[in-house]
Amino acid sequence: MKIGVCAKDLHGDYPSQLRWLAEHGFDGFQTWKRDMDNSKVTAKDVLAMADDLGLEVSAVGGGPNLVNPEKTSQTIDLYRTFLDLSVELGPCLVTGEDKGKPRALCDDDAWSSCVQTVATICQHAETVGAVLAIECAGGCLINDHHAWVRLADRVGSPALKVNYDPANIVWAGSDVIEGVNLVGEHIVHTHAKDIRRVPSEDEQVQEHAIDVPVGQGLVGFDAYLGALRQVGFNGYLTIEMHAGKHDRAAEMLESATYLRNWLAA
Repeated sequence: MKIGVCAKDLHGDYPSQLRWLAEHGFDGFQTWKRDMDNSKVTAKDVLAMADDLGLEVSAVGGGPNLVNPEKTSQTIDLYRTFLDLSVELGPCLVTGEDKGKPRALCDDDAWSSCVQTVATICQHAETVGAVLAIECAGGCLINDHHAWVRLADRVGSPALKVNYDPANIVWAGSDVIEGVNLVGEHIVHTHAKDIRRVPSEDEQVQEHAIDVPVGQGLVGFDAYLGALRQVGFNGYLTIEMHAGKHDRAAEMLESATYLRNWLAA
């Protein structure tokens, strides 16, 4: 398995982000088109910088809502762009959560909209030789591995895969190891993320999740990584730590140390 970082969680301009990754021995990184656009770098620029530094792109991030029927056309167009970019950058892989359904939409209509949208995106993925890896997450329509299987059965495309984020599975109240065993053959990318539950300041919400370095939260990473190895996963463990305005580079390095020690054991 390889170790990467979600570039969106790093501070600084694009070149400095990639230099930091190379200096600290990472294999690659996940990128987002919006960040490339904001930094005014093209796919050719990214490939040149990555090649010079001995890095590779692990995946391209998605983002738009896959459920809301009012966003369908825009979402499909954007995901086609992301898939094309992923082919240009090399991984031929786009990850994305479905982002959940609007409150006014009933479950049946939400599922119908999601299936139609994802199926159309997957048709383009098949055409260009890429895959769409759905990331299950609590609060989303596709919240865990059971929901992913339901989606895959209805979409019926070999281009539909899984980006496995164990912290999201924990937050959804599901079993991380059960999920790996259920969808393991379809996992093409992972987010190495751990969480803790903390009291919420919002009276309407009892608690919320915060990202913590790998191995310091609720996931149970030893068992999780063992399960990934058991199902034959040999792709990226891409560290994700929603940084916002905070510099969390030191915590990312803690996560990397944990993962490297486990892989070397």
